[in-house]
Amino acid sequence: MTRNYTDWFPYPDFRPHQDSMLDKVQEIACTGEHRVLMIDAPTGSGKTSIIASLLANRGRNKIVVALRTVSQIGVYLDEIKKIREQTEHAPRVAYLVGKHKMCKLAEEFENVYTGCDLLKIFTMDLLESKLDEKIRKSNRTAQEYNIYDPLTDPEIGAAVRDDTPEYRTFCPYYLFSKEAYTIEGSKKFRPSKQAIKDSDAIIKEILYPEQLQKRCVRTCPYEVMAISAKNADIIILNYNHVFDDAMRDALFDWLEINPENTILLIDEAHNLGDTVRNINSDAITMHTIDKAISEVNQFPGDKGEVRSAKEVLSRIKKYMEKTLDRWQNKKKEDWFDPGMFADFIYAGGGLARDDEQTMADLLKLAQDIKKRKKKSSESAEAFLERVAGFLFMAHLSRNDSSYLPVKSMKDDRWLALEIRSLDPSPIISGIADTVHATILISGTLSPAEAYELYYFGRNGRSEILTIPNQFPKKKRLVLGAKDATTQSSYRNDANNRREIELHISALIKEVSGNVAVYFTSYSMMEQYLDYCEEMSHKSGKKLYTEPKESGEVSGILKKFFESGSSKQKGVLLAVCGGKMSEGIDYYGEALKGAIVVGFPLAAFSEVQKLINSYYQRRYGKEKGMFIAYTLPAINKALQALGRVHRSADDTGVLVLCDSRFSRPGGLGVRQYLPQWIQDEMIVCDGEWSQELVRNWDAGGLSEF
Repeated sequence: MTRNYTDWFPYPDFRPHQDSMLDKVQEIACTGEHRVLMIDAPTGSGKTSIIASLLANRGRNKIVVALRTVSQIGVYLDEIKKIREQTEHAPRVAYLVGKHKMCKLAEEFENVYTGCDLLKIFTMDLLESKLDEKIRKSNRTAQEYNIYDPLTDPEIGAAVRDDTPEYRTFCPYYLFSKEAYTIEGSKKFRPSKQAIKDSDAIIKEILYPEQLQKRCVRTCPYEVMAISAKNADIIILNYNHVFDDAMRDALFDWLEINPENTILLIDEAHNLGDTVRNINSDAITMHTIDKAISEVNQFPGDKGEVRSAKEVLSRIKKYMEKTLDRWQNKKKEDWFDPGMFADFIYAGGGLARDDEQTMADLLKLAQDIKKRKKKSSESAEAFLERVAGFLFMAHLSRNDSSYLPVKSMKDDRWLALEIRSLDPSPIISGIADTVHATILISGTLSPAEAYELYYFGRNGRSEILTIPNQFPKKKRLVLGAKDATTQSSYRNDANNRREIELHISALIKEVSGNVAVYFTSYSMMEQYLDYCEEMSHKSGKKLYTEPKESGEVSGILKKFFESGSSKQKGVLLAVCGGKMSEGIDYYGEALKGAIVVGFPLAAFSEVQKLINSYYQRRYGKEKGMFIAYTLPAINKALQALGRVHRSADDTGVLVLCDSRFSRPGGLGVRQYLPQWIQDEMIVCDGEWSQELVRNWDAGGLSEF
């Protein structure tokens, strides 16, 4: 039986597009039966409001929201707050944020996950010993009900004070998050009263991650989040939590999530395919091999597994050294043959050839190494386990063309062997086939049919809903270059370069506010750097460029944002698909115009050719090439332009500076762009572009 979502809707007035979207979401949530809905809805369509429809019609199902970045959590918490404030309902929401962001001791660890795992083991041992001590002192038996709560132990404070960061023997925050008790002679552990109290605050007060971190004065924020998640109607997770098979199985079991009783909502779904591919890829470096060799050499004894591991690791290192030597001598090869790799690794040194048994031996030895490390108070991580996992994926890639073995090198010194997952559809469709219902939402899921094929391996698996752009047309100017292009055959053409420069100068000189110029690569950005500097200087604007180091991004963005509301405006030069073109909100005066210079195709490397070949074999030449090569370029461009309009009040100029965007049919991709861009795009040369932008910025442009 359906329940009307209007009772849950926290806004005073509806818009027609929201009605159709919420009605469809309601239908999917009620029906279930593993149905999938893909919603392509531009910014401002009220995508997060579908939470109201899901909550009204979830029945006994939990709602799991999968996000790509932690920054998006606040958007959903804000929506739940509005529902609580504007309706009579009080939905319970919880989230899980990575330990590297929430751990109170994160700065003390080189690797927060392995450090945490080790301290948790020590802490559990301490709790157990304290419970035993209490039983002895009370003259009770283990068969009787006993409980040890560190929060009530006056002696534990001294132990916490004496435990220094350099020589920790337990985690004080995890310690105060647990109680140890016996029941029928068995020792068990459960959340402490303080941890439960802190978890209730997440539910009742809707604490944001940074607020929770401060709230947990004595308890572990990660444990507190997990407790609250078990009692929530909505659980917000990261993509990795859902689309990493091993992580999902463990996490869902821990949080008591039954997939069959789960409605999965995937936000920013245009990122899903590439993210799932990255999650299910693997790599090893020479550093990993050296560490694994050190582990095995320190392991006592000389049993078969140890001899086998030493030989395999030695052969891998030799293979990587030979590869590095070839690359340094300019005999570069981007990929490697997994069969030849296996022959080199397993057939050398007189090993009896049994690949699968050898991998099993490595995994068994890795578990023994981890146990030994735990006993000697070392990090519980085993590098040999990483190597074994990589070898398993390399073995898998021999008979599965959806995995590609590649080599990569940084700074002519650091070599990595990678097994890249090419096809996300088995993972995504497999999950969709197990949960009650799946909903994917994005502002740039266009063309949706291509994404459906990419994500599910076939068309017809999902239902597609496309929402029109709701922002007033008068708030934006959309231009497409008539002739300018960055195609290789035209790059050195003087007339073509002049056309590109005119489109760039139209944006920099004629838009009175902050603007961004997005290039297809850093090398192309360098090519036009001098011209952009000249135009910025003539316009009285300050130039900012995207750094290659991630750590410098936030500082440059802060200055660029500030320039939007200052007298001297800014010009940002960045790269499509880079650090400043996706996942960042340029609200208000922060950005008044953006231009994408060129069609941001991936480099046509040998690896890209293999990716293209895989998809062409699977879906045919035209569809396969589009998914593998063209679709990612369209998405990069749309994401870059999408930085301009983040709310209904934002105004701005959008320029696609490559004729491939403005041409339909075989020569271009105009027919694949969102309908509103197709309808509103004015195709112009560089001279007209300047006039159009000048008139629009002055408020004199009407309709064309």
